[in-house]
Amino acid sequence: MFDGARRLGEVPVEPSIICDELFMRLGDEDVLVLDCRDAMDWERFEVHIPGALRMTASEIARDLAMLPDDELIVLCGTTQDCADIRRICRVLRLRGRNAVCLAGGLHAWVTRGYPTERHARAPSHAHR
Repeated sequence: MFDGARRLGEVPVEPSIICDELFMRLGDEDVLVLDCRDAMDWERFEVHIPGALRMTASEIARDLAMLPDDELIVLCGTTQDCADIRRICRVLRLRGRNAVCLAGGLHAWVTRGYPTERHARAPSHAHR
C-alpha cells in the first residue's frame, strides 16, 4: 500500500506501491508513472511500463512545478533501492505531491510478467 511512509528501525522508508496494485491502476487518469532511470539504464533495458514518462531525478527536481499535485506519482527505477529515486520521492512528498516508489522497480515489474513497451534507442554518436 502507499498510504504513508513507514519506519524500519530508525531508517525512514518511502511509501511504495506494489506491482499488482499499479497494474490495476494503469490507465487511470489520476496516476502518473515516471521512469527515472539514468541514460545508461535506459539504454541497457529497452523496455518501460506502458504509458510511463521518462524523467531523470535531476529533471524532476528541475521541473517540479510542472508535475501535477492532484495525481498519484509513481517513481520507477531499475530497482526500488536506488538512492536517487528515494530522494526524489521525499522531495516530491515534502512539496505536497502524492509520490510513491514502485516496490522492486522495473526489475520486479518485468519479473512478474507485467506488460512493457519497447522504447527506441538513442541515436548512436558513431561516425558514419
